[in-house]
Order: sequence, then structure tokens, then C-alpha cells
Amino acid sequence: MRVVTKTARICGVGASMAFLFLAPAGSPQVKDDRHDAYVRAHISWALYHETGHAIQDFTADRFVMTAQEREDHADKIAAFLMLPKRGKVEEFQFYYDAAIDLYMDTDPPDPNHVYAPSRVRAERMLCMLYGAFPDSPWTGDAQELKNRSDQACIDEYAAFREETVELLGFARDVTSIDEPQFIDPRLMAAEPRHQQAYDYLETSDILLDLAIDVEEWLPGLQVSEKKFQIVAQECPGYDGFRYSWDQSAVVACYSAVQRCMNRPGHLIAMVDAPDEETSDGEEDAAFDEDETGFDEEEFFED
Repeated sequence: MRVVTKTARICGVGASMAFLFLAPAGSPQVKDDRHDAYVRAHISWALYHETGHAIQDFTADRFVMTAQEREDHADKIAAFLMLPKRGKVEEFQFYYDAAIDLYMDTDPPDPNHVYAPSRVRAERMLCMLYGAFPDSPWTGDAQELKNRSDQACIDEYAAFREETVELLGFARDVTSIDEPQFIDPRLMAAEPRHQQAYDYLETSDILLDLAIDVEEWLPGLQVSEKKFQIVAQECPGYDGFRYSWDQSAVVACYSAVQRCMNRPGHLIAMVDAPDEETSDGEEDAAFDEDETGFDEEEFFED
């Protein structure tokens, strides 16, 4: 394994950004805990983006959106759903892992899609994070990298939050009529060459976390006449994550999962709390969990 490092200001420190180039002949594998965190964040971001398309499908908004608008909106939905909900440092780290993966991405654009450039997508994520938590000690790097004014991000987050709460309001209506059923993710049979991807998804909680978030934040998807699904499967001729309009399913293709496991990871340092020390002299969080920008109990308030 060859490790190349670059320096960038991440998470409040001049952190060493490590790019892991795994041997091509090696089998896909998660190298350590930080690489596992990167893989989880990368896959989760893709799945939440596809869940954004599911929302467009179930609300019929996809019929009034252009292709570019659908992709941009799905990005915002994904960023919104991945925001730290309880103010835990692990949640901020998870969000940064996904955002910096996009920020540092050098892959050429997919000609079959109309995504914004990766860095623009990352800047939107970081802008939303800062807009949701402008006073948090964990968002200093988001503030530096977002490429928007502080007030613009605060205003855009507030407007998108209001719009999204209204958009997802159908969830309360339908669940008051019918009892939602938990959506169990399904892993279909994998080809031998993708067995590592199958095993990784089976032993991790990535798909289950998505199902739990659907239950908590998007219960309308559980009782709609269109049966929403979360599926991992073989995707002949396609190497990615997608939303199947025909199946009403968020699909994780094994080839894409396996590629993520073997892809160079932009492994940022763990989030360090700024300017606070514990009794042991180690930096710790100056974070008040009661003052986050995301009020879980009032998300669907009347």
C-alpha cells in the first residue's frame, strides 16, 4: 500500500489528508476504523441522495423538475437528513467524512448524469452544516470551506428547512391513518466477485440506519400505496447507486459498494474540539447539546 499525503485545514486543525492507494490485485477490504468511517460515509451519502429521489417520486415533484433540479434537490435532501441531530461529535465527523470526500474528489463527471461539480456539491453540504449550526465549535472548517457568506448559509438553511418540513408533512397525515410498517432492507444474492460487498453490507448497519431514519423522519414512505424498498443487488451494466422509479427502491449496487471499499479514501483526522481542554490536558468539546440547530422534537411541530 502506498500512502500519499497532502495538507489541508480540516476540522479546526492543519490536518494531514491521506489518500490510500490500495494494490489493484488485492481484494476489496476496509483497512482500519478510519477507512471504515470513510466507506460508511461515502455509501451513506449516496443512499441518502437516492432517498431524495424517492421523496420526489412519492410527492410527484419529479414531474415538475428538470433533471438538474432533481439532482440538486436530492443533494440538499441528503445533506439535510445527514445533519447532526443530537449534537454528537461522531455525527459531525460522519458529515465531514461525506462532505470532504466530495470536496477532494478528482473523478471526472459522469456524462450520464447532470450532477453539479463535486466541489460545488461539497460546498453546499458545508454551507448547510454551517447554516444549521452557526455557533457550534464543530463548524469552523465548514465556515471556511463553504464558499458562501455566513448569512447566506444561515438564510438558505432556514428556508430549506421550512420547505422540507412542509414537503415531508405528508408523513404525518398518512401515518395518522395507517400504521407504518418498518422497511427491512433486503440483500439479494451476490456474484462471487462481489461477495465482499455483500458481506460488508450484511455485517454493517449502513442499510439499517437508512431504514431507521426513514421510520423516524419519512414515515410516509412506509405506508404509501407505492411500496418503498431498500435493496442491495447486482446491477448488470451499472456501477453506482440509484433510485428505481419502477421498483420504488433505493438500490445499492454491489459493484459500487465494492468500489467504495477499494477506493482511495480521503481520510481526514478525527474531529478535534477547539480551544477546550479536559483535566487530562486533552482537547474536548465545548458543545452544548441543548443548543443545536436541529430540534428533533420540533421537526414536525404543528
